[in-house]
Amino acid sequence: MTEPKRIWWARPRKLCALERPGGGGRSHRPERREADIEYLKDSGVRTVISVMATRHNLDEYGEVGFEAIHMPVEQDRDGLLEVVEVLRRETRKPGVVALHGNRYTDFVAAVCAEHLLDLRGYAVEDTLERAIDAGLVVTADAAALVEADPEWIAAVCDPDSRVVPF
Repeated sequence: MTEPKRIWWARPRKLCALERPGGGGRSHRPERREADIEYLKDSGVRTVISVMATRHNLDEYGEVGFEAIHMPVEQDRDGLLEVVEVLRRETRKPGVVALHGNRYTDFVAAVCAEHLLDLRGYAVEDTLERAIDAGLVVTADAAALVEADPEWIAAVCDPDSRVVPF
């Protein structure tokens, strides 16, 4: 079982954030999607939340028994808080929740950082660094959504990167 290329276990055995299974955009590969979905299934995923604007992969999730929640929210503070509320509800249930965007992982990393702040009081800067260490990209814009320290953002995040719509 091969782990997806960009995945962060924000809460081991409970919540992971990743790019779209199979890769996003032009890099999407059906054979990789199958392997990524198999990994998620073997890891105990029960629910997949997609914040993509499109409905890609949702049918495949249903075919393997996942509950699929499609949340094409605006990638702003209000959208982030809307997804955090759903995460709060879904992570109370048994099983693992997987949260993904398309190719870009900054927004899902920010959502998980906010969730961990609310749930456990973890500093967003620390959790975003864990996301970066796991291979997710965290932009300055995404870090600002969770009100990360501006000095931390300047030191860690690429100042030229911008959140790109999915």
